[in-house]
Amino acid sequence: MAISIKGGATSNLAAVDANLNLAINPPMNVSLSGFLVAAGEVTDGVAGAAILRRPTDISPDYRLRAGSDQTLWFDVFNHGQFNNGKYVGVDATMTKSLAGGFLNINSGADVTTAHVTRVQTWRTFCVPESGALYFDMHLAFAQLPIANTVCEFGLGFASGVTAPTDGNFFRLNASGVLQGIVNNNGTETAVTLTGFTYSQNVVYHFLMVVHIDRVEFWINDRMYGAISMVGQATLTSMSLNLPLLIRLYNTATNATAQQMKIASWGITQADIVTNRLWATTQAGQGLSAINNPDGVASGYTANAANSAAPATGTPSNTAAGYTTLGGQWQIAAPTGAETDLIMFGYQVPAGAAGAPGKNLIVRGIHIETFNTVVAVATTPTIFQWGLAVGGSGLSLGVVADNAATGVRQHRRVVLGSQYLPIGAVVGQQANSLDINLDAPIICEAGTYFCVTLKVPVGTNTSTEIFRGVCFVNGYFE
Repeated sequence: MAISIKGGATSNLAAVDANLNLAINPPMNVSLSGFLVAAGEVTDGVAGAAILRRPTDISPDYRLRAGSDQTLWFDVFNHGQFNNGKYVGVDATMTKSLAGGFLNINSGADVTTAHVTRVQTWRTFCVPESGALYFDMHLAFAQLPIANTVCEFGLGFASGVTAPTDGNFFRLNASGVLQGIVNNNGTETAVTLTGFTYSQNVVYHFLMVVHIDRVEFWINDRMYGAISMVGQATLTSMSLNLPLLIRLYNTATNATAQQMKIASWGITQADIVTNRLWATTQAGQGLSAINNPDGVASGYTANAANSAAPATGTPSNTAAGYTTLGGQWQIAAPTGAETDLIMFGYQVPAGAAGAPGKNLIVRGIHIETFNTVVAVATTPTIFQWGLAVGGSGLSLGVVADNAATGVRQHRRVVLGSQYLPIGAVVGQQANSLDINLDAPIICEAGTYFCVTLKVPVGTNTSTEIFRGVCFVNGYFE
């Protein structure tokens, strides 16, 4: 029986829309209004995991709680050099490579049983008590699921072809089934990610949301499964401090080789305001200026040979005594002059389509100088230090910018001076320079960062050697 809804003695009737949904218009008068409870829909349940809605959260001070995210790691594999400064790479006959904008796992198409390759970060990432970690990866599979090949990617500890000892990760198992895995100290809980199938060589966005008692597994913005450890004796991992991990291995010899192609991956800390400095974030991503940036051979940037004195540099106005980003130095005592010498002349690697051009951000400089071999004779020695930054070429002799030829001269910064008096004995140290740059200095990709030295007062003495160290406090971005 049809029933009309109307307002008491009035003729006002309630309406429905074309889908037979009751039209509701809450009161505009505050004194007449009631309450509406807000909730957010995490997943609609149409495909993948069941429908999931969560209420909004209000603090005791009646404020809506909102999350604040912090990038902890983000890497794009758009270059050709594996960076050992950031990653552990272990190949057991199976190989990896960087090419075509991907980190290619099993790039040699190995099909032999027990062969494996693995990449993980040196750094670990902590799962917070009241927040979450987001693991993101853009990944393609070269083949449809292949029996006897295991692909794992996420967070965890693993070695060889044995099961991981701790972690949370996706697994395409030896039966060709895609799963979400929670591994606590070697004990695994798995959920099959039903409803997802992939196409070959198509990049998909895989996401894990990791809490200490729950892990959600998402693909292309849809949740396909979740594992809850609420009410159980264990958490989502034993350590709760895990490295990024990707691994591929064969459990038997196959006719066809599976390969994984990673375009990018990252870690984001969610829902906790850490007030972490940007410099700290960049250093935490392996982008400290002590490491070579992505796109060039892995290694450290300073002139610092193990258990050896530095080679004697011969800096000039056009050539660097050392092509490193600071480190140890030594020079023969020069004749006093107004010539600017390039003690360290470092070129920030240039950017291109296949090379991620990073900018060098310098936050401070520390310089120490001391006398060696013989005492300072005849005249005192004054060292005047500076920076020459951002030049398109190394030479300090460029006198002007040139808009027609793309030439830019160095921007110059005076750091300070040091003094060694007449009679300064072997081992005597000049005053230290410790420069903090509240306004950082930027040196763009492809340009030069030079630490310069002028010796306005001094006497050339062939047997006298001045020596010291220079530390450049900075990071790449």
